[in-house]
This record gives sequence, C-alpha cells and structure tokens, in this order.
Amino acid sequence: MHHRKLLTGLGLGLSAVLFSAGAAAAGISGKTNLVCASINVVACTEGTCMQGKAQTFDMPIFMFIDVKRKVVHATDESDEEVTSPIKNYEVTENAIILQGFENHRGWTAGIDRKTGGLTLSSTGADVSFTIFGNCTER
Repeated sequence: MHHRKLLTGLGLGLSAVLFSAGAAAAGISGKTNLVCASINVVACTEGTCMQGKAQTFDMPIFMFIDVKRKVVHATDESDEEVTSPIKNYEVTENAIILQGFENHRGWTAGIDRKTGGLTLSSTGADVSFTIFGNCTER
C-alpha cells in the first residue's frame, strides 16, 4: 500500500458529504469499522492559518477506520488507496482515541462514542492540520 498522501498535510482526509455538523451516530461501540467525513479543516503554518473543506487541501473525501487491521485508509484524487497504520487505539467510556505517525508528522483522532463527533489533528515541523467531522459505524 502506498502511504504517499494520507497524512501529507494530514491527508487523512475526509469531506462533508454524508454528515452535517449536527449529525449524530446511534452510538459507536469501538469494535466495528468506521467511516468518517469532515465538516471543516484548519491548516496552520508559522503565523498563518487557513480554513476550508478537505478538497481545499487535496485530501481524500472519506476516511475509513479498519479496527481489525489497525489501519486508516482512503482513496486519493487519482483513485489510489492510501493507508496509515494505527499505532495506538484506545476505547474509553466516552471516546475512541487513535494515534499514528506518517510522513514526518504525528496524528491523533478523538471520536465521541455517543455522537460520532470527530476531531483529528496532525502536526509536523512545518504545518499542522485540524479536522472536525463525524464518524459512523459501517
């Protein structure tokens, strides 16, 4: 699998397609695969931040979390599947926390188990990204 863009500039992309900011999941167990979509992306470099949708930053439309394989995968703009391994996967009473590292950047995602709300951040020496979105079991 090619890791080229999944986390390049966060590349762990998503897009506001199925979900709205107020969408709620029926409750997420943390034991089944998830599909996530973004609502808003904020990218910052030293002294400058920009806000937009995933497409603004050339990120894939959806992000799929494969719990058994412990990978996050998506399809980039050239229809190539890109993946990122999950190094840490924790399920608490209220949240699911995922962490990984790729392309010289660390990333962390927090998913609210009750609402499916997603906050994902990726940080490197040159740029940081924060994605706000929603996830649901698939």
